[in-house]
Amino acid sequence: MNAERCRAAGRIGDVLTLACWVTALGGAVYFGLASCGTYAWHKIAFRWLASLLYVLALVLPGHGSTKPGARLRFALGLPLSYVLLESAVAPFYPGLPESLTEYLQLFVTALAFGPCS
Repeated sequence: MNAERCRAAGRIGDVLTLACWVTALGGAVYFGLASCGTYAWHKIAFRWLASLLYVLALVLPGHGSTKPGARLRFALGLPLSYVLLESAVAPFYPGLPESLTEYLQLFVTALAFGPCS
């Protein structure tokens, strides 16, 4: 019975981890492309949902993240991935950059000051 509970908790942890990644990366793309023109409550609601999933995924780790090193990589990698992806797509709002140089300048600006800078 105890082994079955551990497997069930691991499956829940796997689902939470996947949901956390999908939510964070989907939110990064959405807010990178459209955060300058969306309602303020969208970002607030997203932050609450993403934070809840993040904490739950850390508290209930999946099968692949039971070791401290894997949990640390997840704990640091998810927020870093969010910021990098949001900054990577931000230069495409409101239009395409005219050159790779302009894209890199806009990427660095978004990385330093946020996507609406």
